[in-house]
Amino acid sequence: MIIANPIYDATFKRLLENDRAAKFFIGTILNCKVLSLEPTVREHTEYDDKTGKLTLFRMDFAATIQTGNEGEKRVIIELQKAKHLGDVYRFRKYPGKEYVRSKLPIISIYILGFNLSVESPAFGNVPVYRDLRTNEELHFYDSFVEQLTHSAYFVQAKRIKRSPDSKLDKLLSVFEQDNFVGDDRTTKNYPLEVDDPEIKTVIDVLRHVAADPKAREELDREEYYQEAMDEMFGEKDRELVQTKLKYEDAIQREEEANKTIERQNHELAETRQREEEANNRQKTSIKNLIDKGFSPEEVSHLLNIPIQLIQ
Repeated sequence: MIIANPIYDATFKRLLENDRAAKFFIGTILNCKVLSLEPTVREHTEYDDKTGKLTLFRMDFAATIQTGNEGEKRVIIELQKAKHLGDVYRFRKYPGKEYVRSKLPIISIYILGFNLSVESPAFGNVPVYRDLRTNEELHFYDSFVEQLTHSAYFVQAKRIKRSPDSKLDKLLSVFEQDNFVGDDRTTKNYPLEVDDPEIKTVIDVLRHVAADPKAREELDREEYYQEAMDEMFGEKDRELVQTKLKYEDAIQREEEANKTIERQNHELAETRQREEEANNRQKTSIKNLIDKGFSPEEVSHLLNIPIQLIQ
């Protein structure tokens, strides 16, 4: 079946405007049940003829979620999508605005059209609370702590491999960047059978977008402007990626060098300890023989060591 590629803003926006699909998407990524979902802020890709710039996609929700450990709670869901590494740095300003505007805990979900250094296609950076005395993990909910911490979840579209083993795998397969139809990447063929009703809702939305002339026009326009942006900023983003990779490589080499130095220091300390223990045993043997009346010459002969060392 032919579906619209959800990595495009025009498609992703329509997917999130479907309440059932949005609840399923967010709940599956966060591994929780989404009880209610109300959009609060919407930003989608548009070309500004005056400035010649693209606005970045972002959609915020006020949500009531239910988790196994914490029960029901109200949160702000920040859903952001970036095609290039440079977009992530521009996204950094948004959580700060939410901290000022809202007193609810913030959870961010990032859909990335590029690869990070993490190989997993979907992962989370979720704060874990621990007792600093016992290092025991704590399970609690405190509104003050929640307002000062920030959980984030990441989906790397280019790392997704088709695997219908779980509900999360089925959802991720929708974002897999493969099986494109035609010369562009705006539509693709979805080859898996759909037996889950929630996945079917997602697929139905994407099929409708792929068949809707108005939506197709938006997708074509976004593709055109994205190519223009790639020409304008693509080289800078590639340089940014290379800089990031070089930085991470330098950090890794430094960590490996530090581990090597630490290992060498440990081995040197062990060698010095063995030498000191051997010297102490030798000194004890010399002292015992001298105490028994042996002369330094006799001790030198018995222990096969220079007489200067004995003296």
